[in-house]
Amino acid sequence: MRISTCIFLFLCIAHGLMAQQRRGEGGQGRQVPTITGKIVEAATQEPLIGANVMIKTPEDSLVSNTVTDQEGVFSLAYPRLPAFKLEISYIGYERIIQNISRGTPLDLGTIALREDSKLLGEVVIEGQTAVGEMKGDTAVFNASAFKTRENAMAEDLIGKLPGVTIENGQVQAQGEQVQKVLVDGREFFGSDPSIALRNLPADMIESVEVLDQRSDQSRLTGLDDGNYAKTINIITRGNMRNSHFGRVYGGYGTDDRYSLGGNINFFKGNKRISIIGLFNNINQQNFSSDDLLGVTSGAAGGGGRRGGMGGGGFGGGRGGNNFAVAQNNGIITTNSLGLNYSDKWGEKINFTGSYFFNSTDNNVFESTNRETVVTETQRQIYQEDQISTITNNNHRMNGRIEYDINEKNALIITPSINFQKNFRYSALDGLNMNERLDSLSDTRTITDNETKGYNISNNLTYRYMFGKRGRTLSTDLFTSLNKRDQLTDLIASNQDYVRNAMDTLVQETFALSDGFNYRANITYTEPITERSIATLSYQIGNNKSAADQKTFQLANEQGIMVLDTALSNEFDNKFITQRAGLGYRYNYKGFNANLSLDYQYAVLDNEITFPAEGTFYRDFKNILPTAILNYRTEKGTNFRFRYRTNTNEPSVNQLQNVINNSNPLNLSVGNPDLGQSFNNTFFVNMSKVNMETNKTLFLFLFASFTDNFIGTSTFVAPQDTLINNEVLLRSGGQITRPVNLNGQMMSRLFLNYGTNIPKLKTKLNLNPGISYGRTPGLINDQMNINENIDLRQGITFASNISKDVDFTLSTFGTYTIVKSSLQTNLNNNYYIQSSNLRFYYSPNNGKTFIANNVNNMLYRGLSEGLDQSVWLWNVEAGYRFLKNNKGELKLYVFDLLKQNNSISRTVSDVAVTDVFTNVLTRYAMVSFTYIIGNFKKAENDDSQDRFGPGGPPHRRPGGGARSW
Repeated sequence: MRISTCIFLFLCIAHGLMAQQRRGEGGQGRQVPTITGKIVEAATQEPLIGANVMIKTPEDSLVSNTVTDQEGVFSLAYPRLPAFKLEISYIGYERIIQNISRGTPLDLGTIALREDSKLLGEVVIEGQTAVGEMKGDTAVFNASAFKTRENAMAEDLIGKLPGVTIENGQVQAQGEQVQKVLVDGREFFGSDPSIALRNLPADMIESVEVLDQRSDQSRLTGLDDGNYAKTINIITRGNMRNSHFGRVYGGYGTDDRYSLGGNINFFKGNKRISIIGLFNNINQQNFSSDDLLGVTSGAAGGGGRRGGMGGGGFGGGRGGNNFAVAQNNGIITTNSLGLNYSDKWGEKINFTGSYFFNSTDNNVFESTNRETVVTETQRQIYQEDQISTITNNNHRMNGRIEYDINEKNALIITPSINFQKNFRYSALDGLNMNERLDSLSDTRTITDNETKGYNISNNLTYRYMFGKRGRTLSTDLFTSLNKRDQLTDLIASNQDYVRNAMDTLVQETFALSDGFNYRANITYTEPITERSIATLSYQIGNNKSAADQKTFQLANEQGIMVLDTALSNEFDNKFITQRAGLGYRYNYKGFNANLSLDYQYAVLDNEITFPAEGTFYRDFKNILPTAILNYRTEKGTNFRFRYRTNTNEPSVNQLQNVINNSNPLNLSVGNPDLGQSFNNTFFVNMSKVNMETNKTLFLFLFASFTDNFIGTSTFVAPQDTLINNEVLLRSGGQITRPVNLNGQMMSRLFLNYGTNIPKLKTKLNLNPGISYGRTPGLINDQMNINENIDLRQGITFASNISKDVDFTLSTFGTYTIVKSSLQTNLNNNYYIQSSNLRFYYSPNNGKTFIANNVNNMLYRGLSEGLDQSVWLWNVEAGYRFLKNNKGELKLYVFDLLKQNNSISRTVSDVAVTDVFTNVLTRYAMVSFTYIIGNFKKAENDDSQDRFGPGGPPHRRPGGGARSW
């Protein structure tokens, strides 16, 4: 009932906003002021169609953007910021940047763009297209500076950018995980970065921005609140914004392997519709399942730090492109469908919405070897084999409504609705041994699990602007409703080799949890001087959750199931926080500072109602300072320093005092006495792009220190032990419990240096780095400190020759040093190196092609039998035909040497775990791909090397790509 009500309310809000917009357009409401103008070519006075017009904050953060129409005219809603910049750009022409404040005319008239003087003259300028530039704290890369193969996707281009790496499907930029990929400043299929990168053609991209996107409230008020998301913004070519394009593909191969899918995009000015589909059994995962229930991840890994991933990160084709695609381990069948819609409704409302359906069937085999510190002289070995069949269905709906009500009021609404249903069957064999490899205990279990749930959330940001410049009042309200329902059947046979005893277990568990969270804040800004602003803020939030678990066990041979109170629990949790703060912001030329000091009062109120009644009440008082400093030199070097403090409360699963015995040798239980943790975090960024030498430099330093860290207390049973006087833990078995510990820290230093090698037409990227982690843990009440040091070096050579010859040679090596304070015998140094060669060659302008993708994973210092060198070699050959090479017939072979595997290492507070997982192995497939739309580069594309971004001078308006 609550789900349908929330959906109804969401639709009513959207309908009401549209209705109000129509009334405003009919003259019955107050119109939002707009900035208008006309862009023409200076020499001919002809309109420039598709010129990019952006409104940005003084610090170069994107606020809104549009493109000029057939007459060269643009119109943008006035953002109501105290001051902002209007930036106009068109490939091959000089960029215009105009500072705007109150009093500037809203109609800017006709604006003439002149061709870039660097492109003019009768002498051919030798050299390469400029890589890009730094604009404030945003790195802007020119797509024309990076050559990609015929029919390449955005991912192929993005992977060539300095400071950007793509490993196992995860995109990192300048040392940080990319959380969003925008297209022309708009969300594209929610917040999944892989969707845009794997479904948009590289040829449609004019430039790529890498930036730290600020929160909605920060962008509305112009005040930096310290909340960032590493973001890639893809700027499309002007002529592509009124076109349709995409591709469809299908293939069939050996062992009944198949792959079907595609995407179609309809872009018409501000209205954009995109549809994607994916159906295969070759482990191709183009977009995530968004596991809100926490049930689809495998048993491997657990908590702690993963040291490396083997060739299992590769699998399947991508419909005519590089088929090294990130995946979950196992053999996966996928059926997925997605729809994205965005438009501008009149002058007031921007809307973006998306829907996903994702269904996967996964068959997984995992072999685990874990070594645990017990005492200063004692270690324990655990070995496990597990076979699992997992079926997962997921629905996701996301929306974003930006409503510029009038000159004083603005509103942003971002609803989200997720549904998930999961079925999992697993059979597990586990064995505990001492360090002499003598058997202590073992278990054999069969588990059948069904989980379903939903999460409905919404964030509403509102801003009111007073008459005085810089005086604003803004609010941010977040609400979330979630529910999780789980049924688990467990059959287990357990043996104690020390006492030569055996027992069986048959049980059924019903677990229900739900929660309602809200967080509301209000912020007032008051200008002090022309260069400084003061802020006053207040925030209140409540994380309310409830959990009810009932476990029944077989009591006798007659099949009667009785309630087991030791494994049952009813628990309610409330965590209320109130926060008040003062802030100060100063901005002058290239320097700005943002300082704030908050006081937070939090109350943790837990209540247990079954099997016994009890209450747990604690309050916390914290001072939370924040400092953000930015400095930009005249030469374009940008420095940023961020210091933040925050607290984290425990989850309901960590608080619930009920034993989980799904693996009788590895029990877990919550801790209602847990308190919140306190975290200090430091970030330092330095960015520099030299356009004259095409050299780039990015430095990223991160350090985090946590007090009251929520760590783990592990008890290893020296003999058969009753837990809570009711649950039997066999000799050698373990039970874990979350506890608060001090002394946790982690830090990372990342450096990227990029330069050209002109003689080889190749770009070189160096990515050295070092990280340090310190994790405390308890083992049988003894403190153990695990320290991990990672020394990493990455080198990438990326060709920039032409669309007919493309190669990338990269290697990333990590040497890890592990130290244990409790037992030096656990100290272990190991090395994992991933090397990759991708080579593409088309001898006749794209008609025929061959490609090789060779990956090597080198392991040294892992468990016995896991030290190896694994080669994954994929080959493909194809023929393109039809007009403009729209059709592509291809044969490719995956894992030609049949060596593909997956190995991972996880380092936790008291253990080192190695996991071997089954993956897809050799198969061959014939596929056909059809390109939708006349999507081709201009014939004079190679001239960009001589003339820069825009080809030869005096070209006609419309850009360097043919119209549809």
